[in-house]
Amino acid sequence: MTGYFRARTERWLLSLRDGFVSLLPLTMFGVVAMLLQHFPYQPYLSFLNSLFGPGWRDVLERAVAASHGVFGLALSVVVAVHLNGRLSLLSDEDDTPSPLMVGLSTLINFMVCVLYAPEKDGGFGYEAMLLGILVGIASAELLHWAARQRWLTLVTVPLDADKMLYQALRLSLPVFFCGALFMLANGLLRQLPVTYHPLAAFAEWAELQSFGDVLATSMATLVNHVFWFIGVHGGHVLDAYGSDLFSPAEHPPGSGLAWRPLFDAFVLLGGAGSTLGLVFAIWYAVPHGSQRRIAMLGLFPSIFNINEIILFGLPVVLSPIYVLPFVMVPLALAALTLLALQVGFIQLQPAGIPWTTPPLISGWLLSGSWRGAALQAVGIALSTLFYLPFVRLAEAERKHHQEEVYRKALALIQAETPSRDRITRRRDEVGRMARKLLDELRAGIDQGQLSLLYQPKHDRNGVLVSLEALICWHSPSHGRIPAAVAVNLAEEGGCIDRLGDWVMREACACKARWNALGHGYLSLAINVSPTQLGAADFAPRLAALLQHHGLASHEIEIEITESEAIPDEKGTNATLQALEKMGVLLSMDDFGMGYSSLLHLRRFDIHAIKIDGSLTRDVLSNSTNADIIRAITSLGKARNVEIVAEFVETGPQRDALLAMGCDLFQGHFHSPPLAEADCLPYFERQGACARLAADAPALPS
Repeated sequence: MTGYFRARTERWLLSLRDGFVSLLPLTMFGVVAMLLQHFPYQPYLSFLNSLFGPGWRDVLERAVAASHGVFGLALSVVVAVHLNGRLSLLSDEDDTPSPLMVGLSTLINFMVCVLYAPEKDGGFGYEAMLLGILVGIASAELLHWAARQRWLTLVTVPLDADKMLYQALRLSLPVFFCGALFMLANGLLRQLPVTYHPLAAFAEWAELQSFGDVLATSMATLVNHVFWFIGVHGGHVLDAYGSDLFSPAEHPPGSGLAWRPLFDAFVLLGGAGSTLGLVFAIWYAVPHGSQRRIAMLGLFPSIFNINEIILFGLPVVLSPIYVLPFVMVPLALAALTLLALQVGFIQLQPAGIPWTTPPLISGWLLSGSWRGAALQAVGIALSTLFYLPFVRLAEAERKHHQEEVYRKALALIQAETPSRDRITRRRDEVGRMARKLLDELRAGIDQGQLSLLYQPKHDRNGVLVSLEALICWHSPSHGRIPAAVAVNLAEEGGCIDRLGDWVMREACACKARWNALGHGYLSLAINVSPTQLGAADFAPRLAALLQHHGLASHEIEIEITESEAIPDEKGTNATLQALEKMGVLLSMDDFGMGYSSLLHLRRFDIHAIKIDGSLTRDVLSNSTNADIIRAITSLGKARNVEIVAEFVETGPQRDALLAMGCDLFQGHFHSPPLAEADCLPYFERQGACARLAADAPALPS
């Protein structure tokens, strides 16, 4: 039972986090409008007054109301939709409410709670965030439960009906039932007597103490940040329920309660959580990545004490890593400021300055000297130092998580099965990682960041006879990435033709350089995706390359990869026939797995079959693999086709494959893939070894 509730709570928290992140565009719209409205620069304000008249602030206020003013309502809906996605994994598809139905039900339930509330408690914005969180979670859970109750799904709709009609009719009664329950619960809660206000009582007690300002300031700081941490606007909570903690602004500080200008200017340096120090800590400790990008995006608003981008973007809200500094840094800054005030380092004077006034400027204006600015600078430095280890911990966790996502994406991208998903179309983290890699691949092709490696192939006597050109791709984010990943991504991303053209140009140019140095006896295999074969100009482009570099057609072998099925179309067949007519050698890669079919042997003349590495790797320990390889080699001999074994790593493995009938061997047993500069010394060594073997006297029988 404990595990059930833990899993449920985790789903709620993740949905809440995703809800805040989803509303970042809404937050940023309001942040910009708010900053334009309260920008603390008098010439700017005077200019807008003269240009638009005094009513320009009202226009921006409506923009703030259109975004921040509906934040609680929007949060309830997106939290419910995100939670619905997680709950749907636990239910049958026919019993699962659609996101639209969940959002509609949540909207009704939220409006019931707000419109039936007393006027002073009603609202749709930040003041309703806690309500939005509770309504969003409860609505998704309740509708999922109601959708499974037979007595609430009396409307029978055929399964083959229109999907939207099916959902709308079937869930009408459950949505009504949920709304009625919310009306009932809301009515009962409104009847409960609420006469005790703990913050007001605390303020009365603190004012009687000799250090009441310390107690009141600490309580205001704690309340503000605890509520902000769970996503509720702590400033609105203080305005609504904690105003008794503050003395009037026109009173001097130290009058027995907290002083709001001191709280805004010296405790909230960059906004709730003193996050200006967090931004600087990220800037110092994180050279790249999402944390740095969000911190840089939120830097400018944070200078004006607007930090929703930081709170919801990193996110700080609900982050177990940042909870301690988020609460403790403002408490420490409050204590530091009150101590400086007590010992006489600064003297604060009543001054009406906008809360958006940047640090250093606000400190100078409130103290009337450089001391206030210096105290704020010390506060920013201390908050930066305090946040620094937590930033590093968050970055380490982010990198670890990204590496896990990267490994999962890599495994799915290079999966050698016909059912391989179009991973770049996925909407989860793995899909985003795949799209990021695809963007890096496209940039690598355009900017010349790719290179080729060449892996030797040796015959049954160990003589070097050919090589295979392999793509070498170093991702800026993840380093060396397998060639199969590059090919599969290029196919999915529609850039396989650009990648293939680049490979053919580079490989042919390299082969021409080898020929000029006396190594024309070596053939070179170039991998080609089946999708490339559908281009009508593929064969003519290859012929032009061969002519340009003075290469004979038999020097190049086209190795058809099987990441996708070879389309049985006229264009593809025409390309294959043109290649055969040119005299270019054709071979099938990864034969025995993926889309391989014996029908390919009937469609066009095959020079060689390369046995898939998943079969050759375990040939010594897996008898089934050995039987499959024997069958392939028997077929190859019958069709007069060369059999190539790849991933040959050891001598015993090579000997076993040789006994099974393989003709060529490729793998680390002979050589890993080599850069072009390393190939020539390798050719010389192999030529010397061949000459020594030829000159050696025969052993007596």
